[in-house]
Amino acid sequence: MTTGSLPAGPAGGQVACSGCGAALDSLRAGHVAIFRAQVHFFCNYRRCRARYLGHPVTAPPPLAAPTPAAAGPPHDDGPDIDLQPVRLAEVALAKPEIPAPLRIDESQEVIEPLEDPVVAVLPQAAEAPAERRDVGLLLEALSFVAGVLAMALEWAPPHGLVQVARVVLLAVSIAALTGRAYTAERDAARPHWLVWLVAPLLALGVATVAVMLKPVQEAGRAVFLAAVVVTVAAANGWLVGHAWRPISAARRWVRRRLAVGVRLLQEDGSRAAALAPNEEVEVGQQVVVEAGETIAVDMLIDSGDGEVLPWLGAVTTVRRRAGEPLVAGGRLVSGQLRGRCTRSGDGRALARTLFVDDSRPDAHVKLAKWPRQLVERWSPLLALAAGGLALVGGWGALDVVMVALGAFAALANPAVGGMSALVVARGVHAALGRGVVYRDAAAWEQCAQVTAAVFCARGTLLRGEPELVEVEATAARKGLGLRDEQVLALAAGALATQRHPAALAVRRAAETKGVTPEPVRDTRAAAGRGVLGVAATGDALTVGTRALMLERRISIAAAEQRVYQLEGMGRTVLLVAKAGRLVGLLALQDGLRAGARAAVQLLLDAGVEPVLMSVDTPETCEALGRALDIEHVRSEVVPDEQPEAIERIRAMAGTVAVLGHTPHDDQALGAADAAVVLLAAGSSRTEFAASLVNDDVRDAALALALAHGTRKQALVAMALVLLPTLFGVTVVIAGWLPPEYAPIAQLIGVVAALWHLRVGDGRRSG
Repeated sequence: MTTGSLPAGPAGGQVACSGCGAALDSLRAGHVAIFRAQVHFFCNYRRCRARYLGHPVTAPPPLAAPTPAAAGPPHDDGPDIDLQPVRLAEVALAKPEIPAPLRIDESQEVIEPLEDPVVAVLPQAAEAPAERRDVGLLLEALSFVAGVLAMALEWAPPHGLVQVARVVLLAVSIAALTGRAYTAERDAARPHWLVWLVAPLLALGVATVAVMLKPVQEAGRAVFLAAVVVTVAAANGWLVGHAWRPISAARRWVRRRLAVGVRLLQEDGSRAAALAPNEEVEVGQQVVVEAGETIAVDMLIDSGDGEVLPWLGAVTTVRRRAGEPLVAGGRLVSGQLRGRCTRSGDGRALARTLFVDDSRPDAHVKLAKWPRQLVERWSPLLALAAGGLALVGGWGALDVVMVALGAFAALANPAVGGMSALVVARGVHAALGRGVVYRDAAAWEQCAQVTAAVFCARGTLLRGEPELVEVEATAARKGLGLRDEQVLALAAGALATQRHPAALAVRRAAETKGVTPEPVRDTRAAAGRGVLGVAATGDALTVGTRALMLERRISIAAAEQRVYQLEGMGRTVLLVAKAGRLVGLLALQDGLRAGARAAVQLLLDAGVEPVLMSVDTPETCEALGRALDIEHVRSEVVPDEQPEAIERIRAMAGTVAVLGHTPHDDQALGAADAAVVLLAAGSSRTEFAASLVNDDVRDAALALALAHGTRKQALVAMALVLLPTLFGVTVVIAGWLPPEYAPIAQLIGVVAALWHLRVGDGRRSG
């Protein structure tokens, strides 16, 4: 068959998996096959290809149907609510694509993109929120219609009875608005529910007094202003409530899914027959999780291993072992795990930033807090100032009151006070959908203001599992007579007690090659630069970096050119010296982690400068930096020098974040303004700004990029609301337009802000 006769597939873009139907990039498909002269794309070979061919496939249990043992008290979720999902992570970022966590297809060893973990359908809450929502919509509609009718009667013949009828309509509208505000769900991120009512009630009072005391013409002006204020309040309530509805529904969904019981481990080692409420479990208590059960508390695994859906909403399993943390909301697909509770109740990682008001970013970051304070505290003073300016301008008493009322109605409403909080809430939910947990509001602000992000290279950008690729003896011609195998034996003996990745790689290579390590005594580590010891012959033995050799006054001139060549290839070179003379070198190669380049690009797109920090030499670090487009590298930084290096970066770049693992990156993480730690959510440590449920470096970068993107979007939304509002108040005070134009300008700003968010949603989904 010639090349031209082969069936042609798409050149790129989104295609559907022939096995499961999921959308995937045709250039990154896990498996591609031709059946019946048709190209088929599959997520992976083992599952989706087998499903397409009709082979039996073992699938994990469905996410939405926990076993009775894990589900706690029974409840009826009722029918699903068909809500259009908000692609929160894609909305908050400024780029059209989001990196998905990767997994390795075990049968084909290809990278498979993870399906979107954001929940698409939000089930109905147990307390029948759909009925409450229908009542709320009815009240909002009644309030809006009554307000519009009151405005429409402005064109009726001027008569006292007409004005009285309009006042009655306004009273009906405000009564409906009061019922809606009182029954609405309380939220610490939104202004107090009375904010909905103060301006409409004042407007009704002014209109009533004007109808009773003023001529029909002047009373009509006051009534029309009141009708505009009430109608705009009803419209604001509907617009803001509609925008918040997916967030509120998702929060209820998370709350319900986390309301599961815990199987405690008794003192005799047996499992408790009954499930204990998760909020009653104390830190340190022993818990056990069986296959198919939902993890009810944050825990640290003591024994066992298994396949886990790591967080609420995740669709790809990962393996978790002893010593690793788990977060509540995940599900154990296979195996059995025993561990110690690290947090329970609302202190759990996925619950803290959603349900604890003191920790919620959408309630306490400055971008969300000061607009709420403007509405609740400062709007009356600003309205009085507007009325005072009108009074100074020589306006009549009714006009002064109407100007103050128009300014107050434009400023004191839930849309002005809650728009930026809405954007922040969307960003926080997006982060939780990716397994990223911010500690609290202050931590979110730190992540949003970061200007430089330092990668602790080992284990983040690099796999942290180097392989020995070169062993070269360099002193055979000088009479020492060492061969390559002897150099490897000396290095393996010197590193026999070390646990860092390079030592493990050297010992593994020696075992593979059948080389017996030389006995070395009195070994001692040299602060991240290598190892010193005494060989079996009694000669001093040194294995380590070029810096260690220079410190020990050992000449490396015989191998310097070769060292530079290897380091220029991005390899780490360990030098071996015996009796004060260089005898050989070992070159180790560590591969890039999946997603390293995407993580760097995320930071660059967010305006954050990536910095590479490593113990490797400048040549090795620069080669790695070139491969990843990182211009700023800090080489030969041993752990004890990391805080000082972070301080120097802070002096040049401003706010600094560090991305790494605990405990071996703790010194760098502790010196950062914002520490982003992989595979740390669920552990007992809570001082990190952002903790990840998984070990994907892209999600670590996403923690910063999301906060940055959300902050910018919140600023834009706040500007779109406030600028028309302030403009409307200004032109009203100046006398260029009647007072009712101030709340109308504010409503235009709210529509513009929500349209901006909607356009962002469409751009992401497109």
